[in-house]
Amino acid sequence: MISYRDIEAARHFLAEAFDFRETAVHTDAAGTVQRVDLARGTIRITIGRAGADTEGVAPPGGAHLRFTIGNNHWEISSLVERATAAGARILHVEDDEIFGDCLFTAEDPEGNRWTFAGVVALTG
Repeated sequence: MISYRDIEAARHFLAEAFDFRETAVHTDAAGTVQRVDLARGTIRITIGRAGADTEGVAPPGGAHLRFTIGNNHWEISSLVERATAAGARILHVEDDEIFGDCLFTAEDPEGNRWTFAGVVALTG
């Protein structure tokens, strides 16, 4: 689970920036969102409200998630544009013109890093 101080902002950011869709929202007795399950194609993630752990408040940021999402240049380029428009900080873009592989790494508002890759499979 990826922890966020502001889970409401995070759930909206992930939908806007990376095209995640909510599959379940878990609330406490007061109706406060504590956890959200999200999906993007076959990718499944869970985000949660940062809370107390044995060391005190769980620090946000620090996660680095890596996904392969497709096999075409267009899909990655489109996602870079989408993430930028949503306010993600783009840290790295790699574009291999010869083989067609490409990837990018973005940072969300709480410091978590997200890498999405498009890999062209070699066939023989």
